[in-house]
Amino acid sequence: MQIYLNPHCDYGKGWRKWKKIEPELRKEFGNFSVEEIISPNALGRQVEFALKAGKRIFIAAGGDGTVNLLLNALMNSLAEKENILFGAIGLGSSNDFQKPFRPDAVIKGVPLRMNFQKAILSDVICVQYRNFQNRPHTRYCLINASIGIAAQANAIYNSRISWIEFIQKISIEAAILASALKTILTFKNIPCQIELNGTEPRSFRLTNLGVIKNPHFAGGMCYDTPIQPDDGKLGVNLCNDMTIGEAVGTLIKLYKQQFQGRPKTQTYSTKNLTIKSNQQFALEMDGEVVHTNQVKFEVIPKAMRCCS
Repeated sequence: MQIYLNPHCDYGKGWRKWKKIEPELRKEFGNFSVEEIISPNALGRQVEFALKAGKRIFIAAGGDGTVNLLLNALMNSLAEKENILFGAIGLGSSNDFQKPFRPDAVIKGVPLRMNFQKAILSDVICVQYRNFQNRPHTRYCLINASIGIAAQANAIYNSRISWIEFIQKISIEAAILASALKTILTFKNIPCQIELNGTEPRSFRLTNLGVIKNPHFAGGMCYDTPIQPDDGKLGVNLCNDMTIGEAVGTLIKLYKQQFQGRPKTQTYSTKNLTIKSNQQFALEMDGEVVHTNQVKFEVIPKAMRCCS
């Protein structure tokens, strides 16, 4: 088993969490190797070396961004993924990959996905987008991706703005909510074209778009859209042309897992979708944020064997 550790996750708390649970992990799982993540490029080289050395169990120790980094390193390094096991140790602030949390998979408050016996081949979201220089990029997600308010709020939450950092020290959930409310108050709906499964593009003024393989996101928020990790589909949750009041109301309902059927919302189940706009927008992928004006989401069925 190879563990890749991000000691800087959760604003530096990751290292303390790791030292607290490492002895318990060694008691339960025996011997394993640990390497710190220096950079995304370095992680790619670390994973390639581990694969050549015969390692087949890979664990991301960090937040959802760390899960995303390791997933992408594996997806870019492997031709055949059936004999790989992917798991995670939740040292981050939200840890959506581990949700819903299970009491039997928590060590000293840290949630785990390290049940090797109950691993399943899970779908992966493939995200193809173009950057400011119009160069194509491909990234992969295991949890979800978003455009609009959620993506912009995520960028604010991770921005290290002093007042956000102050709230984070008091409550992660409060900091997430404050980031979302600040975004809503200044956000302008995004004029765009959305194409589902190759159908005729439709025009929207996008307030928020969530593309999910796990309904949980951003702390306590959760969609009620039916989705399974291995059903070969993407759950699509769209908020269209909302006012500030309507966006705040939807935010509140997401904390109660009540999204479907609300005014100006639509839900879809699809294998792929494309979004294009004449303006740049924030695109969030498992907590990582970039900017683009066109993106294609596609499901890769049963692409990674994930621990439960």
